[in-house]
Amino acid sequence: MMYIFVFLFKTASMKVFYRFIKKQLDALIYGLIGPFSVLYLFPQFCLSIENHLGVDIPIINWVKYIGIVIMNTGLFIALWSAFQMFLSKKQNPSPFSLPKKVVKNGLFAIVRHPMMWSLYFVLLGQILIYHSPLIMIWFLLWLRFSYVYIARYEEPYLISVLGKEYIDYCKATPRWIPKVFSNNKRK
Repeated sequence: MMYIFVFLFKTASMKVFYRFIKKQLDALIYGLIGPFSVLYLFPQFCLSIENHLGVDIPIINWVKYIGIVIMNTGLFIALWSAFQMFLSKKQNPSPFSLPKKVVKNGLFAIVRHPMMWSLYFVLLGQILIYHSPLIMIWFLLWLRFSYVYIARYEEPYLISVLGKEYIDYCKATPRWIPKVFSNNKRK
């Protein structure tokens, strides 16, 4: 009888451990493919094309320093958002994780997609740091892609999973322009 209990305990513990490891690997893969590509690979590719073509825009130091501040603001927003998700134990920054509840506190009370804002800030910072026209084009393409992705895939998916709770959250929290800058309570 004791052996059956130990076997069942180990099996249950292994399932919990397996789920934990799977979530961590999913988040790692998402982090490497998603933000790493958007914030590092594509901008580096743009800079290498500019270098190859001989595009040489003089760098203005004070603009570069403003870019560094903006880029670090993006990092802060990403870390704060991820930390809020972690503390709430309702959500995981990885889109592979099934959401359980809506995170409505902190930055998520101001705007529905603070993680996307963090990407925008980092890319804007890179534009200012490198004075790069191709990173500017990449940023504009990314703005369009992220809008289409969120409007046509992510939010309809979250409504299908979370239902009325997410619909109410959408009514109370703007999608893109933070509440502090807008009187508009919708999108």
